Amino acid sequence: MGMETYILKIGGGSVTFKDENRREAKADVIRRIAREIKRAKSCKDFRLIVVHGAGPFGHKLVTDYGINNGLKGDKDVEGFVRTHNSMEDLNKVFMDVFREEDLLGFPIQPSACIVQNRKRIVEFDTTILEKLLERSNDIIPIMYGDMVIDEGLGASVVSGDAIVPYLAKKLKVDRVFMGTDVDGIFTADPKLNPDVRLIEKIGQGNFETVLERVGEAATIDVTRGMKGKIIKIRETLSGINVLIFNITREGNVYKVLTGEKVVGTEIKL
Repeated sequence: MGMETYILKIGGGSVTFKDENRREAKADVIRRIAREIKRAKSCKDFRLIVVHGAGPFGHKLVTDYGINNGLKGDKDVEGFVRTHNSMEDLNKVFMDVFREEDLLGFPIQPSACIVQNRKRIVEFDTTILEKLLERSNDIIPIMYGDMVIDEGLGASVVSGDAIVPYLAKKLKVDRVFMGTDVDGIFTADPKLNPDVRLIEKIGQGNFETVLERVGEAATIDVTRGMKGKIIKIRETLSGINVLIFNITREGNVYKVLTGEKVVGTEIKL
């Protein structure tokens, strides 16, 4: 069996102040994640791609400028560029922390290699990313939610949740770990409703039932919360092992990367 390749998706809400909708990164959380990656790499050999979400760094500007459905005037063009600039700000925090923790994070700008048409990826040049992984297991390509050129709309948001499945399929990765700020997928929003149950496994058999019970996310998110995520997983990640887990819990990143059991929702569709 060859070297395993994993994608770790770091939800924007877990590393930013999403609930307060302000553009500030939780550098301490990013640092803990980086340390756990470092620790996992010291005891197991694997290839890792990190994809992080936008949180308010992306969603707030997209909403403020009203550009979720494309560019219409000069102000919208400004919004497109500023949203991209803002995502670079967030990504720089990741880069700085990874460097300080002695990890070889290598940023790959989505807007330089992805083109969309009406919010769907139509071009995604993964050559550089693949060559980086071939060069060394120590290199960790890092991608993120971004605003990209869109053939139909001028520009549009490409979310981390769209980048992950594309890469997972194209590179035939072994596991996808989706880190959020809750323990997995519940029968309702655990932040609003204390009487919820964690759904530990989602497969063909219970997919429809699960979908009926899962609500939309309460905070501003142009990518449509947990329900949207599950639908997207079925559309795009069928056949790949996906684990949704709480990345804000200490030790969880280390555990998922080294194959230890964590509380979460396993999805295989």
